Amino acid sequence: MRTKSSLASQTFEIILTSLIFLILFILTFVYGINPLNLSVSTILWYSLLAIGSIIINEIVARKLYTYEIDGTGIRESFILFSKKETFIPYNNIIKVDLKKSFFGRILNYGDIEILSSSATKIVLRGIKNPEDIYQQIKEMFEKHKKEREK
Repeated sequence: MRTKSSLASQTFEIILTSLIFLILFILTFVYGINPLNLSVSTILWYSLLAIGSIIINEIVARKLYTYEIDGTGIRESFILFSKKETFIPYNNIIKVDLKKSFFGRILNYGDIEILSSSATKIVLRGIKNPEDIYQQIKEMFEKHKKEREK
């Protein structure tokens, strides 16, 4: 099964980014804050700009990551100019965590963190219906764990 970040998580982040840039616009043009003059207001301006940049980075990163869950393990692919793949087989998984924020619980999206015995970590960010995917991963993990013990 191939999955990407949910539309709800991306939309929420775009709204946050838009609000940050609206605040920056208001600070710059309505209140006439000079970004080159170092004062409390410009420090606030730079802080908001940094927060906006971090959120935009997260949005772009979520668009570029693809996650694939199959019978052998979990694969994370990142494609920008080059391609980077991380694969964790089920028999190497030692920990699976599900994380949902306040808005994630309302809009039904969340993150799933998978840690392998070799300290490799994959985070499926902003996944729609994370409980279903979490259960699927846990079932495959348990199945492979029983096969190893035989």
